[in-house]
Amino acid sequence: MAKGTAAAAAHWGPGETGALEILELLAAQAPLDDLDEVLLRAHQLGAPPEELARLHRAGHLGRTVHGLLTRRRRREADLAALLDAARELTSSCDVDGVVKTVAHRTRQLLNVDMAFVALLTSGSGDSVIRASSGATTSLHIGLRLTGEHGIGAKVRSTGAPFWTTDYATETAIDHDPDLDEAIAKEGIRSVLALPLHHDSGTVGVLYAAHREARRFGPDEAALMGSLADLAAVAVDKAQWLELYNAEVAKLEEHSALAMETIETERWLEAARDHIIGFALSGQGLAGLAVEVGVLLDGEVVVRDYRGRTVAGREDAWPTPPPPAPTSRTPVLLEGGIWQAAVWAGTTWLGHILVRPRATLSPEGERMLGYAGQAVALAFRVRAGAGPSGAVGVDSNCA
Repeated sequence: MAKGTAAAAAHWGPGETGALEILELLAAQAPLDDLDEVLLRAHQLGAPPEELARLHRAGHLGRTVHGLLTRRRRREADLAALLDAARELTSSCDVDGVVKTVAHRTRQLLNVDMAFVALLTSGSGDSVIRASSGATTSLHIGLRLTGEHGIGAKVRSTGAPFWTTDYATETAIDHDPDLDEAIAKEGIRSVLALPLHHDSGTVGVLYAAHREARRFGPDEAALMGSLADLAAVAVDKAQWLELYNAEVAKLEEHSALAMETIETERWLEAARDHIIGFALSGQGLAGLAVEVGVLLDGEVVVRDYRGRTVAGREDAWPTPPPPAPTSRTPVLLEGGIWQAAVWAGTTWLGHILVRPRATLSPEGERMLGYAGQAVALAFRVRAGAGPSGAVGVDSNCA
């Protein structure tokens, strides 16, 4: 007899009814063995048959009440654990966090050897294990399961839980060879599977597995069904949240690129206005060549249409190519030298060449094209024709 109930029953003596004693034991939540001791003591003290009959009837009723109270306490504990799980699932904002919570809670609530969650990866029902709880090596995260076979296909097609006390010999399912192999390696016998289903469809399957033969009762299936429903909603929410965050990240990336492009365009516009203003200021081709060299971080040489150097230092430069009109788009020559043609309308005036200290960026190429326009203006200013006047080629390059 438990310590807390021995004193409560000690005053019941021979000839006294034990029915009230049984009630007192029930009120004290005593174990069933204490109820049996009341009956045993009555027999030992020689209680009359009528008294024994009443005691046995009271003991039977006491056992029934004890079972009801035990199931109620267990149900209350399960509901409390389910509420805790709901709080955890609500606070989880990513899919991995949700499925880890579900696997852990499943193993805790059912007291099974392991639990794992597989989420669908295709419309055909293929899935991958995203979380597991319990000592397992074969049923690991990342294991892919086919959607056409196995216990997962069974619960997805019926939308209802399915359990078996001996998975290896179960004939009600179309076995998946890969899953069968993993389950055999783990020594698993009993399996309970439930669909993670909500209004918009099934997102995966929840599995509970045990290494000994075990029958999962309707109460356990119902409890896990409630957990599976909560999990399905949480997984769906987390998947949408991940998709939303990915879209936001893309938008932020595009926004950053757009801002970077805008800043680059502003810099190019300011630099173009600067060198064109410099060309119109009358400070000469030499000063313009130096200014362009600063902007492009390199050495600059300007040659006229005859191939003569009119600005910049040509020391240690390779032999220039024969003078000839080229495209208005800058081109890369041998030795890492960039060349941009200088045109005044349809008249070719020469070239500007740049040897940058570092690789010329696309923005640098555009800046070199603007430099060609500025050099054309400088040629005009040098010829005394003004920025919009005609250009005499010979006089420009004389």
